[in-house]
Amino acid sequence: MDIQYSDRQIVVSEKVLTDLDRFVMDFTRILEKSTPYVIVSGYVAILFGRSRGTEDIDILIPPLEQDTFVHLYRDLIAGGFEFLNAEHDHGLYDMLVRGMGVRIAQHTQFIPNIELKLLKDDLDRHVLENRIAVTIPDASLFISPVDIQIAYKLYLGSDKDIEDAVYLWEIFKDDLDSTRMKKWMKEFDISGDEYGIFM
Repeated sequence: MDIQYSDRQIVVSEKVLTDLDRFVMDFTRILEKSTPYVIVSGYVAILFGRSRGTEDIDILIPPLEQDTFVHLYRDLIAGGFEFLNAEHDHGLYDMLVRGMGVRIAQHTQFIPNIELKLLKDDLDRHVLENRIAVTIPDASLFISPVDIQIAYKLYLGSDKDIEDAVYLWEIFKDDLDSTRMKKWMKEFDISGDEYGIFM
């Protein structure tokens, strides 16, 4: 797999697409017809080749009008997806606006699934506004900026999250803006020194 990085775009070539990649691509093709989105958390590292499983893919979207969400709901159902929450379109919309996530999987499957959430704070809004376009064979996806992803994963602090952060650092350390990286490390009040993440 070859990865070419620029400030707002990453081009991935010679990537062997997994079933998980195809699942995410199929979902986001439908999602982006209704709303912008950004993928955050564990799938970001997996997209670039980190070998670990995941049960869910976290996706953030801006607030939607109810009619827009109902249209999205119908498009996803028609596209072979189903909502795992025990609600219909209006109930799911109410869950989203109350700050809860809704889960979506391919029909008759539970894993993997998408956890879809609305933006909740300034950090979420910044991540969406500064999302990175990743071009892979047959599709484009939008992910959280890598510097924020690394800092946030270190902040979360579980073994899995730290391993994700280190993996992303090893791939992108020569491309990241050190000033921005330091800003986010300071924002989350963390240091990566003990993991080999030096600014």
